[in-house]
Amino acid sequence: MAERKPRKDRNLDKASWIAAARKTLIEKGIAGISLRQLSEELGATTGAFYWQFANLEELLEEVRQDWAVRNTAPFTKAIAAAGDSGWDQYLAYVGVLLKEDEYIPQYDNAIRDWAHSSKRTAEVLKEIESFRIRQLLQVFLALGFTGRAAQVRAYVTYFHQTGYNAMQVSEPREERLLNIPFYAEVLTNRTDLLGLKTPQAISDHIIARSSET
Repeated sequence: MAERKPRKDRNLDKASWIAAARKTLIEKGIAGISLRQLSEELGATTGAFYWQFANLEELLEEVRQDWAVRNTAPFTKAIAAAGDSGWDQYLAYVGVLLKEDEYIPQYDNAIRDWAHSSKRTAEVLKEIESFRIRQLLQVFLALGFTGRAAQVRAYVTYFHQTGYNAMQVSEPREERLLNIPFYAEVLTNRTDLLGLKTPQAISDHIIARSSET
């Protein structure tokens, strides 16, 4: 039977444990997560954990779902707010990647690494990645592409971004911004951004366009 927990530990809610597990997963991978480590991180007794969770696996499932929502909802929200215009939807998607204030690419990387050793994590990853690709497919359909042309663009957009994150490409933000108009031309056939000649102009245009929706 679990020990009776000090009253101060009872103030630790589920979100506190999930946040600690998320931080550890990103920094150390799944091998770094243990009940003892999380308790030390939070300055709590291990017994306090059992006020919130039946076991460690229950917490890990919460982390999977936390990732599914936290790293997907920003795109869903931005694309929906962009309205019916496929171009605005595309810029909204790019805007989420640029802002880096809600979407955490390192979280995606950590989940993908974990999926190699966890069947359940692999299932959740597959489900969410399929959703994200379908989401991008709708963007390209709204841009006027049809059938395989829209599907392949959705794949290329998603696989490019996941590969970019997985490789942890190290490049100046200015260089990344200067590439965006050319990615947009390749993927959407739109040349609207090519007239923007500086990183700041590109960033300002995308962020402003996203904020208008």
